Amino acid sequence: MQASDVSSSTWLDKVPLKSAFLSLSDKSGLRELSQFLVSIGCSLSATGSTAEQLSSWGFPVRTVESITGFPEILGGRVKTLHPKIFGGILAKPNSDSDSHDLEMHKIEKFDLVVCNLYPFQETLRRTEDLGQLVESIDIGGVSLLRAAAKNFIRVGVLCDPQDYKAFIEAVQKNGGSLGGQLRVELALKALGETATYDEVISLALRHKLHGITGVRLGAGPVQRQARLSAQLLEGQLTYEFERVKSLRYGENPHQKAALYATGSGVVHQGASCSLVEAQCLNGKELSYNNYLDMEHGIRLISEFRECAAVIIKHNLPCGVGLGGSPMEAYRRAFEGDPVSPFGGVVLLNRKVDLGCALALHETFLEVVVAPEFEPDALDLLRSKKNLRIVVLNTQLPLMNKQQISQVQGGFLVQDVDDTIFDPEKLHIPTNATPSPLEKSACWFAYSIVKHVRSNAIVLCNGNQTIAVGGGFTNRVDAVEYCLKKASLPLKGAVLASDAFFPFPDSIDLIKNTGIRVIIQPGGSVQDAAVIDACNKAGIAMIVTGYRHFKH
Repeated sequence: MQASDVSSSTWLDKVPLKSAFLSLSDKSGLRELSQFLVSIGCSLSATGSTAEQLSSWGFPVRTVESITGFPEILGGRVKTLHPKIFGGILAKPNSDSDSHDLEMHKIEKFDLVVCNLYPFQETLRRTEDLGQLVESIDIGGVSLLRAAAKNFIRVGVLCDPQDYKAFIEAVQKNGGSLGGQLRVELALKALGETATYDEVISLALRHKLHGITGVRLGAGPVQRQARLSAQLLEGQLTYEFERVKSLRYGENPHQKAALYATGSGVVHQGASCSLVEAQCLNGKELSYNNYLDMEHGIRLISEFRECAAVIIKHNLPCGVGLGGSPMEAYRRAFEGDPVSPFGGVVLLNRKVDLGCALALHETFLEVVVAPEFEPDALDLLRSKKNLRIVVLNTQLPLMNKQQISQVQGGFLVQDVDDTIFDPEKLHIPTNATPSPLEKSACWFAYSIVKHVRSNAIVLCNGNQTIAVGGGFTNRVDAVEYCLKKASLPLKGAVLASDAFFPFPDSIDLIKNTGIRVIIQPGGSVQDAAVIDACNKAGIAMIVTGYRHFKH
């Protein structure tokens, strides 16, 4: 489409609806919509199951095969991707060249595309099977929506059955034509739908496949981070908020508070890890502080595809553990700091069985979050009447891709910190090198430290935190705190730092403790002195090139 096409007034013109193309997974509202289209003289063309459904209701409908002269192939994965379909959608109005092509190749125009996509989100909610997830990725449907949206100057597009009623009313008022303003609104919605769909698939497969590749990149690559940053710094950012419920109070009893849902999240209901949609099965209503603690815990536990447990207290992780079972993961998280979990929030990324419930039952907790609870485990936990039991699948993609902080007179907006490191930037500048097991422990520690308030230090072994220190005004104090806090052996432990060491004094503190490996971003003018101190102490260091300040 030429710029002149869009800038002219023609895109506001009403377009008579003479031919519609339909391809639907969700057929709710289809009968009423089709009845209306036929009543205004609009012919119907449709893909396989949609055409069968329309025929069963008695509507005249053309199949894709009758239009293209080519059958569906590859088990239905290829059916609409044909010039006689997409030419009919993408042909511009008032274009002699396009009209010539249509006439030469006997292609008929479509004025309306009605399409929704394979339910990848529903498959993701139902199963972790990679084969089923891949088969649920829609190709033709996304292309249909994008093509129709691109040609909004002439073509209408419907991607949501909830819009059918308003669409019918608008077309009735226009005597069977679709106005330009509604075409634009529908096109923007369709583009948002395809963007959402692609993002859900990207995040889901990234989480699913990173264990196979052996490279942990977080929720999105560096290129996506840069793209998001560019989008945020250009133009207007719009959010819509809907009040969900009032909360008893805010952080303190004298503060009022409420929970709002945003209409501009990245994923749809049932396909995301959304706290707004979390189900609380027991205890008091979730409080403002509960939501904050759960949010911090969700972001941390989403780093792991392994069976993991996270314990949060006042927005800080006080214990993180990995294990072969939820009980083992929780025990390890608890062992790193047996005092702080009292009154804390526990998150698990596997179904809670009775063994895990027995372990959880031993300590007073505010909230337990897990994707599922076995019936006997749920019964035991419910015996604590004030314990909030929340069902939430933390392995689903996270909704929020930006973080917003309020300042006087405005807001600060940034991408979420979902990149842990770029493998190409990693290097080991010390004489000593970490073993594969020590490297694994470092990835574990570095996944945690980015979620701790700066200045942050985390001590870990391969499967549990030993000490977590955050919110210090200098890094030496954070290191000293962790060394004093540690209740597990430090021999063979690793240390993660969210930012560079400005001086070698922290290395001097740990050189005789048994800590053998440090992982940190580097970038200090004193890097050479820090590396030299490590070499003298026989400590290996991994430099990532990525800082993880959390203010």
